Amino acid sequence: MEGDKNALDILGQAFAAIGALTVEIDPEFKGVYHAAAVFASNYLVTVLDVALQAYERAGIPGDVALRLMEPLTRGAIDNVFSLGTTDALTGPIARGDIATAVRQYRVVRAWDERFGKLYKQLAKLTSEIAARRTAIGKTKP
Repeated sequence: MEGDKNALDILGQAFAAIGALTVEIDPEFKGVYHAAAVFASNYLVTVLDVALQAYERAGIPGDVALRLMEPLTRGAIDNVFSLGTTDALTGPIARGDIATAVRQYRVVRAWDERFGKLYKQLAKLTSEIAARRTAIGKTKP
């Protein structure tokens, strides 16, 4: 919510009375707030579509690929909401196995340069999450 302080106080109480969750938004960061929703929904779908295409490139039919992806995706999402992003991270980068991540990047780049660039950027961001875990003394298999 954003706007007049008195109106927000009244509306906040009214929404709280019906069990709604409200947050005040700084108008300066309203675009970032909306972008966060896009990352959490639309771009998640885009990354899953890339995964589906990669499975299909590996010879796995789309319907089977979706069945393979479902427990991985649901598990990751469940872990994010129960553990937080830092503790939910798994995989080669979380284990410090950079050699595996580099091999995967190379095969993805050879298959599709766009997806290779995406893999590389996501690997860098994933490394930052893994570094946060290391900074607080946690490791993950």
